[in-house]
Amino acid sequence: MRIKIVGRWLEGRPLKCDACLELERLIQLALDELGVKGVLIEKCASEEEYNSYGVVATPVLIINGVIRMAGKVPPKEMLREFIRFELKKEKKT
Repeated sequence: MRIKIVGRWLEGRPLKCDACLELERLIQLALDELGVKGVLIEKCASEEEYNSYGVVATPVLIINGVIRMAGKVPPKEMLREFIRFELKKEKKT
């Protein structure tokens, strides 16, 4: 499973994003509660990557290449459901 958080970028530099930090914290809690190990929570690596997503509002949560949420931090329960859904998909393949 690949989880990515896209935050704000300006002139080639990432900007401080408290919502992104909170999203990362909640994702880790959800993973821990579900007993999912070995998932790296990636961060957007460049302003070009940021722009490629057409970001209007941050944070953006991307799971396995699909944007699941943008512009707000979802509750931990919703994050658990996103993760469960992706785990079920992975087991089928």
